[in-house]
Amino acid sequence: MTAPDVRLDHPPTSEPSLEDDGIDRPCACAPPVALPCSAPPVTPPCSAPLRVSGRRPGPHSGRSPDRVGSNGGRPEPVRTVLRPDPDPELAAARSAADRLLRGAFEVIDRRRAPNSLRAGVSPAVLGMIASLSTTEVPGRAAGVAVLRTVHVRRGAGGHLEVFGSYSRGERRFAVAAQLSIGRPAGSPWIVTSLRLS
Repeated sequence: MTAPDVRLDHPPTSEPSLEDDGIDRPCACAPPVALPCSAPPVTPPCSAPLRVSGRRPGPHSGRSPDRVGSNGGRPEPVRTVLRPDPDPELAAARSAADRLLRGAFEVIDRRRAPNSLRAGVSPAVLGMIASLSTTEVPGRAAGVAVLRTVHVRRGAGGHLEVFGSYSRGERRFAVAAQLSIGRPAGSPWIVTSLRLS
């Protein structure tokens, strides 16, 4: 007994077309390539151009909506935010600290007389620097001291804290100091404390 033939006039939209029998057929745009050893021919992938669907109808056009209250729909101008100028007092103090520390290293390395620093350092610091010029300091054999970095920040009591680094040959060391307003008030900064590592 054989089953009767059933024919669908309108297949559901989720089903393949009536002409599709589920068998993968080679693309008509590329001929099959024969392989050696009596292997079955291989059909290269289809090189037909892809079809891109047209614009779909709908409320969204693909563009971002304009901001509410913007300048008539035109893009807002780019505003550059400038950083405020650095504190001029700190800039002047950093310059003074750089000059005084370089001078101190030249005295310690016996390339300058201690009295040349009298106007820029306190008497106690001047005595310490003069003492270091006659004693052995770490790394002296590696070469002269070269100031590398100087940073200044505000400290307690109106003083400024100085910290940075210096090198002797291939070795790197730290330096710290304290700056105070010279006397009388309004004169340049002077070094009132110095520490070398």
